[in-house]
Formats: sequence, C-alpha cells, structure tokens
Amino acid sequence: MILNENEARKLLDRPKKYSKADSIELVLSGSNSYNLRFALNSLSTNGFADGLSLSVTSNIGRKSGSVSLNKFGDEDIKAAVERSENIARLSPDNNEFVPPLEPQEYLKSNNFSAETESISSSYRAGQIEHVIDKSISENLLAAGFFEDEVSFTAVHNSNGLFAYNLGSLAGFSTTVRTKDGTGSSRSQKQYVNVKDLNAHVLSDRAITRSVLSANPKELSPGKYTVILEPAATADMIAYCSYFMDARSADEGRSFFSKSGGGNKIGETIIDTRATIYSDPTDPKSPSIPFNREGMPRNKIYWFENGVLRNLTRSRFWAEKTGQPAVPFYSNLIMEGTDKSLEEMIASTDYGILVTRFWYIRTVDPRTILLTGLTRDGLFEIKDGKIAGSVKNFRFNESPIGVLSNILEIGQAENAVGAETGNQQMHVPPLKVKDFYFSSLSDAI
Repeated sequence: MILNENEARKLLDRPKKYSKADSIELVLSGSNSYNLRFALNSLSTNGFADGLSLSVTSNIGRKSGSVSLNKFGDEDIKAAVERSENIARLSPDNNEFVPPLEPQEYLKSNNFSAETESISSSYRAGQIEHVIDKSISENLLAAGFFEDEVSFTAVHNSNGLFAYNLGSLAGFSTTVRTKDGTGSSRSQKQYVNVKDLNAHVLSDRAITRSVLSANPKELSPGKYTVILEPAATADMIAYCSYFMDARSADEGRSFFSKSGGGNKIGETIIDTRATIYSDPTDPKSPSIPFNREGMPRNKIYWFENGVLRNLTRSRFWAEKTGQPAVPFYSNLIMEGTDKSLEEMIASTDYGILVTRFWYIRTVDPRTILLTGLTRDGLFEIKDGKIAGSVKNFRFNESPIGVLSNILEIGQAENAVGAETGNQQMHVPPLKVKDFYFSSLSDAI
C-alpha cells in the first residue's frame, strides 16, 4: 500500500496522542510489488504483494521498547504504543542511548518513476518473451524474474522530525543454461526508471555467454590477472563498505584501525585512481536521502583518489568522539573511465574474465579477507580475445587487495552483485593483478 506524504503524516500523528513516554519514534513503510517468474522456458508464477507496516519505539529515560504492527485502527495503534512502553519499562538502561533527532533538512532525491509505477502485466510478459523464444530456438533453458516495486518510507518522532520518500525500482534477471548442464550465464539489472531497463539486450548477452561457457576446461588454482565485470566489482566494493565502521576502527578491531590508536582516515589505502562515493541525488543511481532515524544522507566520499575520506559513524559514537555522525549509505558509486569492457579484454595478453561471484563469506574481518565462488561464466583471455570457458574457482581475496591491485578501470554502469540486494550500485569493470583463486569449484 502506498500513502502520499500527507496521508503518511496523518497516520504518524495518531500514535503520538497515546504516548506517555519521554519520546516516541515512528517509522512507516509500505509497498506495492509485482513479479513475473519464468523457468524451463515457460511462465511459472505471476505475483503481487502489498504491505503497510509501522514501527513504534518508545523511550523512557534510557530504556527503549519497540513494537511493529500492520493494523491501524485506533485500538490497534493505542495497544501498540502501550505495549512498546511496557517493554521499555522492563528493559535495562541502554548506555548508548541518544534521544530522537530534531527536524532535519534533506536533499531532494528523484528515486521515483511514474513509468515504473504504471507498468502493466502485458509489458512484463513482453519483456521476458524475447529470452524464452530465443532460448527455445537456440536449444537452451532460461529462467528468471521481472520484478517491479513502488515503495515509501516515512519517519516521524516526538521532537517534530518528519521525513518522507517515495521510490521505485524495476529489475530483470535471467539465467540461461545449456541443456547438457555444462554452460550457464546470468544477466541482471535494476533501475529506478523501467525505461532504462533493456531486457532484450540483457537476454541476448546471457544467451551468447551461455553457449560460450559450455564445456569449460580446467586451469590450476593460483594468482591470475582478472577482469571483474561490474557485477563482480559491485560485490567487492559493497563488502568493503560493510567493514567501514568508525567505532570498530577507533577501538582497534578493524582493517581501518591505525597503529597506535585511531583510524586511517586521511591515509592512502587503495589505488590512487579509485574514487568511491555516495550521493542519493546522483541521477545514475538515485536513492533514499535519509535513514530510519531520520539522519540525512548527503553526498559523501568514502575514497577519493585512493585516500580514505570517511567511515560510517553512529550518533552515539559521534557524540562520544566529537566527530560528525555518518549514516550508512543508500547507494555506492565508483568513478569509471571511457574504456569499454571490450577494450579492456583487447589490452590483456593473458587473464581470466569473471562474470560474477556467488556465496561470498567473510574469512577474516581484520583484513576483510573473503571467500566465495565464481559462477555463470568464467573465461580465459589470450592475446586480447576470449579463448574459451574455464572451470569455476573458489577465491580467497580482500576487497582492499582488489582495489589496490588495479591495472585498468572501465566504464561505470549500474550493477547488481550476488550480495548487494536492492542497494543502488554504479561501478566499472576492473582489471586487477594477482587475484587469488584458491581451489577449483564444480559450480556451473
């Protein structure tokens, strides 16, 4: 269910009148989402879901209690507020409690598209018809989703803060496999405006790569020069960001901790050609300009020409250290160049082209060492050309190592990684030296 700004404000005013707590914090969110799923070259399911939920947090002294509800009669709201207060009274003091924010100023983000909101069932079917028909003609098997959603988030508290954002997202994904089970390729993109989503191009790419990836040969594990396509780059950058917390750095528990105390802000950490930032107003990947506390998300550089510029910092830790609070991002953008992926391949004497990663997990938080698998197309490059497919690997690598060993940076584009979810990412392909593949994998 979607409420406009006035409707959201009116609903959020209702719990306040029942509150007897020192302060109350409210987060209201709703969505209308559609999906059309296909498998084995046939439509399989057509789904629609709508929802509306309210989170109520009551604060009494330094104690807090939270309740969520999806029924909005007066008695339901009153009961939820009373329950959150009862939970607060029974809870221990939170030594890191900070009171709700005062009213804030927010950037205007254009992360909503009327075109996405008005997508029809026939349009969704038309977007996947191409991949099904072509897969049948090529004797391949296709599966995937077309998904679109409109959602809103509204934040309000007893100090007068109010924030509202309406957003949309349309996504297409397809996995195409050869019938002998030896070849596979996947394409996935998501955009605020469905007009930017070209399912036919994504389908053609997956079909071509699927055939190319069949019957892979086996290479020995070891260190290789690799070209990471944007989906793989997105996972590396996103995982790096998950560890960029100022408190863990200041307390000596992080890669970003400085020897002798403090953190590495201001130090050159990665390749000096690498610049990574967040900006909810950037038209390449617009996103929500506040978090669930109502903290504003402004443009912020994480790395600038290789130098660490910022770490995320909670309001409690900001107050304790006398530094500015820095909320977690809603998008990540890495600056690219004008070099195409094809040009990067052509400039490579020998290397491995990585389409995407899968099942990434942390091995060592202190070094941000990760392990995971390659999947859906791994290719050998010889003399500037793709020479054929190779068997998948397990990798052991750190995003910091990847971003420090850059040989070339390509054109940035919207990307979806295996572990990035609905976070907006706009990143380039990267050519990287000494990427470590630790063992072979039977994944396809």
